[in-house]
Amino acid sequence: MRRRQFLCAGGGLLLPAGQGRAAGPWPTRPLRLLVPYAPGGGADILARTVMRHVSERLQQPIVVENRGGANTIIGTQQIVQSAPDGYNFVVGTSSLAMNPFLYRRLPFEAERDLVPVALLATVRFVLVVNPLLPVRSVQDLVAHGRAAPGGLIFGSYGAGSTAHLTGLLFGRAAGVEVTHVAYPGSSPVLIDLMAGRLAFAFSTILPAVPEIGNGRLRALAVTTPERVNALPHLPTMQEAWMPGFEAAGWNSVHAPAGTPEAALQRMSAEMLASLDMPEVRRFFGEQGYVIPPAERNTPAALAALQRSDAGKWGRIIEDASVRLD
Repeated sequence: MRRRQFLCAGGGLLLPAGQGRAAGPWPTRPLRLLVPYAPGGGADILARTVMRHVSERLQQPIVVENRGGANTIIGTQQIVQSAPDGYNFVVGTSSLAMNPFLYRRLPFEAERDLVPVALLATVRFVLVVNPLLPVRSVQDLVAHGRAAPGGLIFGSYGAGSTAHLTGLLFGRAAGVEVTHVAYPGSSPVLIDLMAGRLAFAFSTILPAVPEIGNGRLRALAVTTPERVNALPHLPTMQEAWMPGFEAAGWNSVHAPAGTPEAALQRMSAEMLASLDMPEVRRFFGEQGYVIPPAERNTPAALAALQRSDAGKWGRIIEDASVRLD
């Protein structure tokens, strides 16, 4: 039976490694992956799932550490300041593209100080409303919002989050006044939505599906260009009257600028191989995440996605004067 080792001190998890040594010159010692969130969240679970397999393929342990706070800034800064020796990596999210617009000053520049390795997955959202609201389609919600005094109140799992900005994007595209309420997670958002204290929310798929199934939430559309397997009869926002509307978050892995190219290429290759494993693809799908095709999951593609999101969400943030400092 494969020996599994766990390191609990300092919040780190020592993922399993094979007993042999790596065939090439890298890696020759344990690697470090920092997750800039508290343990147990989506980004943390996805990273640990993939890195368990990467560790086995590299035949070296990968120590996963959690350093949450300041919308990923605290943890990311630790890796930016770490040695670019091929042994330090960080989980990135859409916040890398958004934070330069949300904060007046940052202790690093993501494009300058980090290099992309590979995308873990994209995060889908579903537009949900309280079933007591007199709407059954996106068009109905838009009409209801335009007629409602003061517009619509919506919630998200955090100020400056992709879900928050997607709600603002919807309001702008629909010509509806929207007011945002920030919550410490997805569950409180859905609880208040079901209680009638919110009009709508853009929720990640996994926590919303059970409540949609039992009738406590009504789903109107998903935000991706294609329909999702978990809700196959639900239209996309583009199909449901809002052409061009698309929104998704993402999780990725980055390294400090200056990391040796050989280490970057090997880590990227082992990540793609791990992401292609049937059990990993099945698990990600059950969680509501989408793994991009390997041919489109390149460091250049990830860098382009980051720049594209900066342009898209930066305009929304500036138009709505959203600030987190």
